Formats: sequence, structure tokens, C-alpha cells
Amino acid sequence: MKFKSSRFKITKILVSIIIVIYISFLYMDIFSIKGYVSSDVLKFISIILVFIISILGRNSSLSYEDIHHLQIGLFITIFADLFLLVLDSHYILGIILFSIVQIVYSSRYEFRNLKTIIGNFMIIFLGLSILYLILNRFNDVDFIWVASMFYAICLLTSIKSAIKAYKYKLFPKPNRQMILVGMIFFLLCDINVALYNLIGESSSIPFVSMWLFYLPSQVLLALSCYNYDKN
Repeated sequence: MKFKSSRFKITKILVSIIIVIYISFLYMDIFSIKGYVSSDVLKFISIILVFIISILGRNSSLSYEDIHHLQIGLFITIFADLFLLVLDSHYILGIILFSIVQIVYSSRYEFRNLKTIIGNFMIIFLGLSILYLILNRFNDVDFIWVASMFYAICLLTSIKSAIKAYKYKLFPKPNRQMILVGMIFFLLCDINVALYNLIGESSSIPFVSMWLFYLPSQVLLALSCYNYDKN
């Protein structure tokens, strides 16, 4: 497809830069190489570039509501990665932020009112919190498990919504394919995050695989906002 707009040209350049960064940090992670710029910094830069791609697509998007949901999700993702990746602290806050991202994406894929979806998930979070308080009376439980369970529910709900959007063709081609594959990659990333937290550094495969799937998922989701038929 030939893009005539300067914004599309810039988008193509940004995607090319992201690909170079992607190859670079994967190479650094696989071979445990430390450069002038760390692998984590390169990863964070790539996430910022992904958000910029969504900004460039604002005037060429499928709809204002769709791009609005996507940009909110990608913007919150920046702060979630800031805590979990760059600062390597405030893990519960980072997980909660990623949960909010998935809630926003659920609303995007199902064209449902965001306030209604937030209300439903708040009930789920309240239920998990009450369960945490009950269990904590008998045994000391870290609240991060509650946050992780809540995120898992949000992620699976978002993926379910993406599958429905693909099945019922709620988005045109190739947008619905980008959304579905992007969310599947998101799931594969988080599976490797869970494996890494369970087995630690005894295997480098989950550590490398996290971002092997994560960055492509973000790029696909960012590019899924464009109206390719019109442009």
C-alpha cells in the first residue's frame, strides 16, 4: 500500500526505527550485552514511539471513539512500563495500570460504554479485595496477588472481546486481524512474565520472550487505528 500523506511516511519511518530497536534489545538480552544505552531504556523508548504512531493516526483513524480508546490505553501503558520496566518498583501500581489498559481495550473492541465496563470491573476488584481481607486474617497474603488476579481477569476479558470483534467483523480488514494478533501476542507476553516470576533467572527464555511478543503486540494495536480503506 502506498501512503501519500506525510504522516503515513513518518509512521513508516517510526515503525522502521522500532524494528531496529527491537532487534537491538533482543540481541542484547539474548547475549547479555550491556551497551551505552541499556536494553530497558531502548524498550521504553520503543513504547513511547508506539504512542506517537497512534497520535499520527488521529486524523486518519477509523473513528474518533476508536482512536480515543486506543490512545488512552497506550498512554497509560507508558506509565505502567515506567514503573515495571524503568524504575523497577511500585509493581502493584504498574499491574493496576495495565489492568486499566485492558479495561479500556475491552470497551474499544465491544463498542460499549467505558463507564459501564469500569463499574463492572470495580465490582470484581472489590470482590477480590474482600476475599483478600478474609484470607489475610488466616494467613499473610501479599496484595500483589490480588492485583495480578485482577489483571488476569481484565486481560482475558479483553482478549475475549477481541475474538468477538474478529468473529463478528466489528472492524474492517486488516484492523481486526491486527487487533486479534496483537492481543494474542499480549497474552503470550504475560504468560512469559508469569513464567519468569515463577522460575526466576534459571532460564533466559521467558525473560527474552516477554518483549519478543510484547513490542509487536503494541505496534499492531497502534497500527490498528488507521483507516486503510480511506488512506
